[in-house]
Amino acid sequence: MEARGRVWFLAAVVVLALAVPAGAHGGHDDAFEQHQAAEAVRVAPDVQKAMGLVVRPVQQRLLSSGLAVNGKIEAIPSHSADVNAPLAGRVLALYASRAQAVRTGQVLATLDSPEIRQLAVEAARSRVQARTAFKQAEARLALAEANYQREKDLLTKGISARRDFQLAEAERNQVRADREAARAQVQLADALLKSRLSQLGQRGVSARADGIVALAAPVAGVVAEQRVTAGEAVEPGKPLYKIIDLTAVWATAAVYEKDLAQVRPGEPVEVSVAAYPNRTFRGRVASVDPAIDADTRTLGVRAILANPDGQLKPGMFATLRLVTGRASRAVAVIPRTAVIDADGQKLVYVQKGEAFVPTEVQLGRTDGEDLIEVKDGLAPGDRVVTQRAFQLRAQALKGSLAAEESASGQVSAENSDSRPTAKADRAALPWWSWVVGGVLIAVGSFVAGVGVARRTGRPAAPAARPPAGVSSSRPPQR
Repeated sequence: MEARGRVWFLAAVVVLALAVPAGAHGGHDDAFEQHQAAEAVRVAPDVQKAMGLVVRPVQQRLLSSGLAVNGKIEAIPSHSADVNAPLAGRVLALYASRAQAVRTGQVLATLDSPEIRQLAVEAARSRVQARTAFKQAEARLALAEANYQREKDLLTKGISARRDFQLAEAERNQVRADREAARAQVQLADALLKSRLSQLGQRGVSARADGIVALAAPVAGVVAEQRVTAGEAVEPGKPLYKIIDLTAVWATAAVYEKDLAQVRPGEPVEVSVAAYPNRTFRGRVASVDPAIDADTRTLGVRAILANPDGQLKPGMFATLRLVTGRASRAVAVIPRTAVIDADGQKLVYVQKGEAFVPTEVQLGRTDGEDLIEVKDGLAPGDRVVTQRAFQLRAQALKGSLAAEESASGQVSAENSDSRPTAKADRAALPWWSWVVGGVLIAVGSFVAGVGVARRTGRPAAPAARPPAGVSSSRPPQR
């Protein structure tokens, strides 16, 4: 009987030992699931698009070293022109508007000028008077020529005195001079209006005798400003239009005094703007200010950039990278937006099919504001997430997507569909095994207690009352 009690006791211990690890295994699986979920994230292609994930291959390029400064785009003053009112008048018509492209010599506006009309009338009157005087001089010259020839013949024949001949000769020369003066007056009358217009000091101005003044574009470009309306009265010098030529622009910046050693005219410059983040505009330093600003301790720098497509607009903010050196060999580079800081590590997510695996990388030099060198961890051609990688990181830390996305099977932590969860592990044993185990434990404990009681001579449980006529063999306790 004692051996039987030991057997039952050992059976109870075995069942209890099997039950305890089963419960403990569930907590271990929770930690294991979180660890695995933090390793990779699986995202279906349609969900990748909805999340805004951008994947790009690792590239190789020659990194340049230099100084990056903030600046802006400006129009080159020598490539722009202001069209002002050359004289007082009234605007009759406008033929160009803001943002319109114009060519050299294209008429922009017409003015009605009383001054030009009066000047044209006076010029016409002077021209008529000069032509009349010229014709009269021609007639007097013909008479003076005839008188001169007659006096010459009479002097030859000895009939006339030399003094009469000399008077006729002098009169002929005087009339000739008067004729040339009349001819000059005709020419001056025609040039008077042109002379007045040249005094206006502006190219592209033409006027008719009726007082209509046409203003033409002095340079080809784009109308940047229109400051006048049709029918408006204008005074001399009033700004009407501003035209800028954007085929070339300036990129200007202020460089601190400590960085002046890196700035020299003729040095190459790489310029980027927010409107075109994937494009780099290249040019060269055109000029550097001769003196430092005493308040800011900076020096103005201007770089000239070709802008044939007109994408760079005056007023744009820009980042100028003054290139001072270039590497001799190409290195692997990725956008800076692809890198995530995770507990002191630099991680990027590498695409492998529909899965995105976090990979630790070792970074090196930067190329401007966009690219950074990858020394270790990636190879050229690896496809990495360059936009919204932080969403993958957040999903990996959670271990699973929201319930509705999990149910659709579109996004899930990698291997979550092939490994049971902690709750499933706890449910691996059938329910009846717990009942049987409990019964065995109770029975084993009871049997063990009976064995112990017999060895000590104590009953395991209160004895039942003996039948009538039968006395207890055990004396009563005192």
